[in-house]
Amino acid sequence: MHRPLPRRRVGDGHGVTHDTDVLVIGAGPAGAVAAWEAKRAAPELDVVLLERDAGVGVPVRCAEGVGDAGLREFADPDGAPWVARKITQIVFVAPDDTEVKVAGRAVAWILDRTRFDAFLAERAVALGAELRVSTEAAGMTCEPDGRWRVRLRGATGEETCRARVVIAADGVEAMVGRWAGLDTRVPARDMESCAQYVLEGCDFDPDALYLQFGDRIAPGGYAWLFPKGPGVANVGLGLVALKADGRNARQYLDDWIARRYPRGAKTGCTVGGVIVHTTIRQTYTDGVLVAGDAAHMINPLSGGGIVNAMKAGRLAGRVATAAIRAGDTSASRLSAYHAGWMALLGDDHLKYYRLKRALEDLDDQFFNSLARTANAILPEKRTLGRIFAHALVKHPQLIPVAARFFL
Repeated sequence: MHRPLPRRRVGDGHGVTHDTDVLVIGAGPAGAVAAWEAKRAAPELDVVLLERDAGVGVPVRCAEGVGDAGLREFADPDGAPWVARKITQIVFVAPDDTEVKVAGRAVAWILDRTRFDAFLAERAVALGAELRVSTEAAGMTCEPDGRWRVRLRGATGEETCRARVVIAADGVEAMVGRWAGLDTRVPARDMESCAQYVLEGCDFDPDALYLQFGDRIAPGGYAWLFPKGPGVANVGLGLVALKADGRNARQYLDDWIARRYPRGAKTGCTVGGVIVHTTIRQTYTDGVLVAGDAAHMINPLSGGGIVNAMKAGRLAGRVATAAIRAGDTSASRLSAYHAGWMALLGDDHLKYYRLKRALEDLDDQFFNSLARTANAILPEKRTLGRIFAHALVKHPQLIPVAARFFL
C-alpha cells in the first residue's frame, strides 16, 4: 500500500517546495471533479487544486447550458442556487429563419457558472483538497523518481510543487499536456472562434433555447440564444475562421443580433475559442493525465463540454488515486484512463465528428428545405428521431451522411 508523501515546505535550491500526491491544474468542472473524486476515493492522499484566476468560475467563457441527465450524475439542479434557468423546449432555426420546435421531454439547464464552478470546488475542499487561487503553473519537469516538479507562479512569488500525478485540466489554452510531451495541437479547421453577449430586453420564449445555422450567419458553426430569465439570455455565435469572409466572430454576432433582436441591450461580452475536434490521441503519460477541454473532450458536433469535462475529471481522479495506491504511476498503468474515456464518450465523439464533417457539405438551401419538411410533421410528434426519419425519405442526399455517421 502506498504511503502518502509527507507534506512539507523546504528550501532545496529550487525555492520553496511543496510535496503532494495529486496536483490538479485548473479548477473548472474537470479539475474540480477530479480533485473531489481523488479525495473521495483516497482520503489519505494529499490533493492540491490550482486556479490561475483570482476566483473559481470567473470569468465565464461559455453559454452555460447542460443536459439534465448528465448534470444529475454530479449534482441535483432542482432549486439549486447555481441554476439560472430550466429549459423545456429546443428550437432549431434554419438559415431563412424558419423555426422548428422539437417535441419531447427536452430538459436542459442554464447554469450560473460562477456559482456552479465554485460549488464544485467547494465540494473538493470539503473533502480535504487544498484549493489555491491566483496560482498558475509556469512549467514542469520530470524527476528521476517519476515525480513531476511543477513551477508555480502566484501573488507571493514563485515556488515548486512536486507531485506523483498531475491532472491537467487547464482548458483550451492547455500547456501542461505539451510540457509533458503530449500532442495537444488543434487543426485550424477544428477551432471555432466564438463571441457572446448577455443580452437584455429582447423577445423570446424564456423556456426554450434557440440554435440557428447558416453560412451567412455563422460559417462552419452556429448561433445560439440560451435564456437566463425572461428577457435576458446568453446570445452568442461560433464560426470557423477559415470559412468566414474576413469578419471576426463578434462582427458576425453583431449583425445577427441587429437582425433578430434589434431592441436587445448588449452587456458582458466574452470572446474565445472552442475546440470541435476529437479527443487527443494520447491523454496520458508517466504521472500525467489530461482532462476536459485540454484533451479536446468536447462534443465536436455541438461544442458542449461541461458534462464531458466532469465525467473526464471523475475518471481521472479515480485512475490517479488507484495508480498511486498501487505504487505505479507509469504511462502503462495510467493508460486505463484513456481506454475508459474512449469507451465512455470518446468513441461517440469520433462518430459526431464524422457527422459534423459530412454536414459541412450541405448548403443553406438544403437546411431551409429540411426545416419545411420537419414542420410538416405534427408538432406533438416532431421528435428528433421522426425528423431524422422524414429527412431520409424526403432528402435522399442525406443517406450518405447517415452512412458516414453510423458506419
